[in-house]
Amino acid sequence: MKLKKSDHVTLVNEQDQVIGSMDKIEAHCGGGKLHRAISVFLFRRDKTGALELLLQQRSDQKIVGARQWANTVCGNVWPEESYGECARRRLEFELNITQKIPLTDIFIFRYQVQCNQEFSENEIDHIFVGWFDGKLKPNPEEVTATQWFAWERAKKLDKSVSNWSPWFKKMMQDSQVVNALEKNAQ
Repeated sequence: MKLKKSDHVTLVNEQDQVIGSMDKIEAHCGGGKLHRAISVFLFRRDKTGALELLLQQRSDQKIVGARQWANTVCGNVWPEESYGECARRRLEFELNITQKIPLTDIFIFRYQVQCNQEFSENEIDHIFVGWFDGKLKPNPEEVTATQWFAWERAKKLDKSVSNWSPWFKKMMQDSQVVNALEKNAQ
């Protein structure tokens, strides 16, 4: 997929009403400006039936979360784009998942987190869940590595991974997010 360049995010107020757009980098500077985002969690069952979550290690080219492990995909919603359209666009662009797997919008997570000395996330984030067990072809500009990770280890932020992204940590430490993921991954 050839991704159309859009360097803008959708700015919103606390009620998720659109108030404008802003350059992506500018929107992430300092404490960040509140904007729309998506997070996708793709699950599968291993050979024993245990639940696994597809994680990605983000590329070192990313302004937030570089070389850190995070959920399957995440991204900023472009102006005039829906949350669902963004989720599908990011699956295709980051992991080359082109088939229309069913995605369920399960939770809205409002958070703000400092990612490094320069940049922060400040998002109204729609969390989507889906099932996938196909081939991946990660975009090296976006993704350094992928791994199917035991859900029980991921949700406890397994100590063998030293570089979890700050938003993934926040999500896994929020019982409402974890409960919604577990309910929809069954």
